[in-house]
Amino acid sequence: MTMLFAVVVLAFVLDALLGDPHGRFHPVALFGSAAAEVERFCRASAGDGVGSGLIGWLLMTGSTAAGAWALVRLLLAVHPCAGLFAAAGIVYLTIALRSLVSHAEAIRRPLSRGEPAAARRALSMIVSRDTAALGESEIVRGGIESLGENLIDAVNSAVFFAVLGFLFGGLPGAAAGAVFLRAANTLDACWGYRNVRYLHFGRIAARADDVLHFVPARLTLFAVALGALFCGMRSGAALRDGIRHRNDHPSPNSCWGMAAFAGALGVRLGGPTVYGGEAEAYPYWGNGRAVLRPNDLLRAERLAVVSALVFAAIVTGVGALCLQ
Repeated sequence: MTMLFAVVVLAFVLDALLGDPHGRFHPVALFGSAAAEVERFCRASAGDGVGSGLIGWLLMTGSTAAGAWALVRLLLAVHPCAGLFAAAGIVYLTIALRSLVSHAEAIRRPLSRGEPAAARRALSMIVSRDTAALGESEIVRGGIESLGENLIDAVNSAVFFAVLGFLFGGLPGAAAGAVFLRAANTLDACWGYRNVRYLHFGRIAARADDVLHFVPARLTLFAVALGALFCGMRSGAALRDGIRHRNDHPSPNSCWGMAAFAGALGVRLGGPTVYGGEAEAYPYWGNGRAVLRPNDLLRAERLAVVSALVFAAIVTGVGALCLQ
């Protein structure tokens, strides 16, 4: 039980101190390069269909998770502390809370200085929508929506699978679980497109990502509601809007976080959004203020951090109870 709390706490401490690694040797960048090679191999040997994509998905997720498990297992045999720090280091590499906040700050600071062009450039680095014509309120909206959605993808789901892995395999299982989730999430980013190239080959990657985030996304709603309570925001509205708008997005998981943020902050998110020159008519989420300000993004950053810590505390606590 102590080891479970230790690995989660150490992972968050490392993220707070070090942030997300940069450069072409970042684990996700290396994984992306490997995924491209595996894709070529699978297409050449098994074709372009769903079965070929499944083989590639299993190869990538299975090998990376097995590698993480084996490394921690090996270091545990050397010394328990070596295994603990290895597991914590691996889990740290799968979460990106500090990175989420840093990206949001890169948007907020220029807006606060009256530099919307710089804020648009910063927003364009983390969203796929067209940003060139966005005004201040729309820039802030994009930043908050990114925080609400990526809190699930980039933090909470990895913590959930780390704890789940620990329940079945101790420290090696925690490392393997977090890496498995991040590998599956990265494969969705690499292959999960609905275009001619990936319509069939990438179908498993896209569907698996939806399935794996299913439980963490719904637990995130309650974590955001509790986080709002601790931050002095609208906890009840977070719950209400998260549940009301849970299906108001093509992704089955995204709106649980984004709509909860809208309710907690007392603002309105969603609405028409332009991608590649074409408008997507998303519903509005929440019934708060329609005009957003840079300070709303700062409040959203605080909510994201507190909600992530609440989520980690709840999931880890439940995991510890299961071990008794």
